[in-house]
Amino acid sequence: MVLGAPPAALAAAGMPLPAGVSEDGYVGALAGTGVEVVRTETNGLYVPANAEIVLEGHISADETGPEGPMGEYHGYSFPHSKPQPLFHVEAMTYRDQAVLPVCAAGVPPEENHTIWGTMIAAEATGLLRSAGLPVDLAWCPFEAATCWMVVSIDREKLVASRTTQDQLVREVAEVLFDSHAGWLVPKVILVGDDIDVTDIGQVVWAMATRYRPGTEYTFPEAPGIPMVPYLTAEQIRAGHGGKSVTSCLRPEEFTGTVRATTASFATSYPPKLRRSVIADWAAYGYR
Repeated sequence: MVLGAPPAALAAAGMPLPAGVSEDGYVGALAGTGVEVVRTETNGLYVPANAEIVLEGHISADETGPEGPMGEYHGYSFPHSKPQPLFHVEAMTYRDQAVLPVCAAGVPPEENHTIWGTMIAAEATGLLRSAGLPVDLAWCPFEAATCWMVVSIDREKLVASRTTQDQLVREVAEVLFDSHAGWLVPKVILVGDDIDVTDIGQVVWAMATRYRPGTEYTFPEAPGIPMVPYLTAEQIRAGHGGKSVTSCLRPEEFTGTVRATTASFATSYPPKLRRSVIADWAAYGYR
């Protein structure tokens, strides 16, 4: 058990890589070089040479102990523990002045959302693009506790595809909800590529002004992670339920017509005027 692994290892561990892809190899790909390793003291396994702390031992096949209660990444702590296999520690090695990293799981944002959510979004982006869908970027907003995946749709490619909203939603659901990445995130939101999906303010604005009642599509039979707090006991036992795709795409975005443009500093004023305002910003008394 490695506590304080290289950052690239943490990122790869949180990424729902496809079956058959080496997690170790992906760590090297992210870091740009192979990870230096050393042999452990008791069992001949290899661990990262620059790890902070390494616990050596074995997981019992027949002994359990109570785990929890503790906070989880959705932001809730339930008042009970669960029996989990015991890990018997037989040796411990560590660096001088070792740092024990801790993720205080709970209300976002914390490391589950920043590291795990980012890597889920990266894998989802690749899956959707590889399927030929008109996708610019998928993103899991940190503030949504890995319960939302916001997908930016390339509007030019959307028009060229001559698809419909129903067809696009079902194709996105088919690609995502049959994948490991989609299994982890219950709600998908589609927006045009004029929305910066990494800006939660813009995502909320799009939800408020572009979502039309009736454009949320539910997929009750899609499999999903049982840790989502709103699932019923029956859905948890069945291993599915609670999946949806919400379209915040305006009808005209499927045809390329423009009914309204964004009213903002970046879009509503001539470039020369904007440059002048920015150049004099400090003189106006602003930081």
